[in-house]
Parts: sequence; C-alpha cells; structure tokens
Amino acid sequence: MTDLATGLAERGLDLTVYTGQPNYHSGDYEKQPVRDFHEGVEVRRIRAPQVRQTSLPRRLFNWVVFTVWMTCQLARDRTDDRELLFVSNPPFLPPAMWLLCRYKGWEYTYVVYDLYPDVIAAAGYISDSGLVYRSWTAVNSYVFRNAASVVALGEVMRDRIATAAGEGFDAGKVAVIDNWADGEFIEPKAKAENPFSEEHGLVDRFTLVYSGNIGANHDLATVVEAATAFEDDPVRFLIIGEGDGKDAVVDRAELHGLTDDTVRFLPYQDIDILPHTLTCGDVSVVSVSEGMRGLCVSSKLYTSLAAGQPVLVISHPDDDEARIVERYDAGEQVTQGDVEGMRRAIERWRTDPDLVARQGANAREAFEAQFTKEQSVDEYYRLLSEGDDV
Repeated sequence: MTDLATGLAERGLDLTVYTGQPNYHSGDYEKQPVRDFHEGVEVRRIRAPQVRQTSLPRRLFNWVVFTVWMTCQLARDRTDDRELLFVSNPPFLPPAMWLLCRYKGWEYTYVVYDLYPDVIAAAGYISDSGLVYRSWTAVNSYVFRNAASVVALGEVMRDRIATAAGEGFDAGKVAVIDNWADGEFIEPKAKAENPFSEEHGLVDRFTLVYSGNIGANHDLATVVEAATAFEDDPVRFLIIGEGDGKDAVVDRAELHGLTDDTVRFLPYQDIDILPHTLTCGDVSVVSVSEGMRGLCVSSKLYTSLAAGQPVLVISHPDDDEARIVERYDAGEQVTQGDVEGMRRAIERWRTDPDLVARQGANAREAFEAQFTKEQSVDEYYRLLSEGDDV
C-alpha cells in the first residue's frame, strides 16, 4: 500500500492515507506520529490503542477498534466529493465504509485482498451455513454492488467476487490488477554468492524455502509430510516466518523427528537481508490452504517470481497462483495434501539442474512481463484518475 500511495501521488493524484500503528507479529516497532508525510503523501494514523497481533482474539480487538476509529474519523470529514479506496482488511472495514459512503454520498473503490467471510469460513472459524456467514455475505453483496469499481488480484478471484455479489451485479466493474514485488530490491542471486546461504549451510543442499506468514490460510502440513521422504538426502526445507499456525507446524515436524538437517525454522528476518533470504534456496514455496480457491492470491508468489526461482505452488489446480505458474512454465503445482506429488516434483528438480535453471529464468521473465510495481500502479492510476481526491 505504501508503493501504491506514493506511486499514485507521483502520477498526480491528491490523496491522504489513513492507517494504523505497526503491530504485526514479532519485532520491536516504534510508535509512529499520528500525522506525518511520507514522500509527499499525508499519512494519518490511528490514535486508539492497538495490541500486537499474535492471536485471533487480539486480532479481532484491533479489527474492531480500527474500524470504529476509521468510521468516526471519516464521518467528520466535510469534503463533498471525496472518493475512498479501501481494502478488505480488516474484514469489518468494507461494510462500515459502504454505510459511511452511502451517508456521505461518496464514491468508493474496493480492493479485495481476501474475500470475506469466505476466508474465515474456509479456515473453520465460522460455518458457511450459519447466520453470521449468511448475514455477512448479504451485506457484502451490497458493498460490491454499490462500488464505483472493485479490484481483484486474479481471474479466479474476479469470478468468485461476481458470484458473491449475486444476480444483477455488473461484473464489468471488477478490474483484475496484480499485486507486485520490488524487482530492483529482490533480484536473482546464485547460492554460492549468497551470504545467507553460506551462513546456514545451504550452498551444497537442495533447498526449498517458504518465507512469510504462517497462518490458517497457508498449508505447510503438506511440506512437512513430504520432508519425511528426504531425511537421508541432502535436502533441506527452510521455513522462515511467524504466525498463528507456526506452533502446529513445528509440532508436526517434531512428531516426525525431523531435525534441523531436514526442516529448519527461522523467525522473520530483518528487511535489509530479504534479498538474501528469498534467494537462499533452489525452489520457492507458495502455499494456500484447502478451500481457499479464489479467495486470496498469495503475496509470496510475486517475491518468488522476482527471485528467479522455480515456484512450488500448493493450491487447487485451478487457483490463480497455479494458473500463473503454469502459464509461464515457472514451477510446479501440487494439490493440498498431495504429499507424493510434492515428493515427485522435488525429485524432478533435484535430478535436473537444467529444469531448475529454465523454470527459474521463466519466473523472472514472468515477473518482469506482468508483476512490476510500475505496471500495476499505472493500472490503478487509470482506474482512479477520473476522481479528484482519494
């Protein structure tokens, strides 16, 4: 969102960003000013208390506080012709912004990163036949219908949005705009020239790397189960990150007796060494939990493509991540729970360095062709440039 805000400002849009204080998982964060400027963009941050998001109850607290604060803050705005752009996170925000815009007479653009309440239902937190789900879905159909435009991150997600919006919805208002990575910050790097690979003994081991959030939406159980076949081989599975689901993944690895030689867990790394952590292995892993088809598009896909490595996508065969990897021959897709399929994919890569090199080069070419910041921000600008204030 920082890239998008500064990119739109550079292209001439007048905008203000409303956001919260940094509080995500691990790390020491300094409290930021409630009003600030970043590269010419005005930033206003929440004054209300927020807590570190280390569990679902704490996350729910932040969601409610942020949504209430944001609604009250914007309700005091006296601008007559303002246009809002808001994202699907926190999930209570879109219905609140829909009601606010109806009251104020504002137009809005809704950017769907995660399709709620379906994501929560797929994760097992609510029933997809219960009153909460049905009521939430009904409200969301109005959020979609009344939007000036809706942004989806992929073609499958676009179709899911059109279905969720119901009969009579103008599917033409849904624009597919890909997310992106910084291709100058993250570039392909040989393991032999990577200090992180050297430090962790990865140069001479075939290594699969997962780097990012470890939550209910990410299937790492298949990764750990597949790792049991490689205990006696020079293969390492490196899992970097934090999240609500990490303890369960670590417990599963310990249950199988997988040591650091096969499966290694590391916490989030400093952003300065991200170009090294994302390129320290041979294959990047992107995982989506079962039932998430079309509900989100993993942000790890874009950094994996930028890193110039084959991408192992754990997803439904027809999900957006799988479609992209297949379209560009940039890796392999296996379905959630298909442990044997994942083992076969790893064996193909291990025994065919030319395949690894070719799919890695394809991944970087795909990134440069479709997933750069400049391309996506240009598309947002074209979508929004008819308005005066965002």
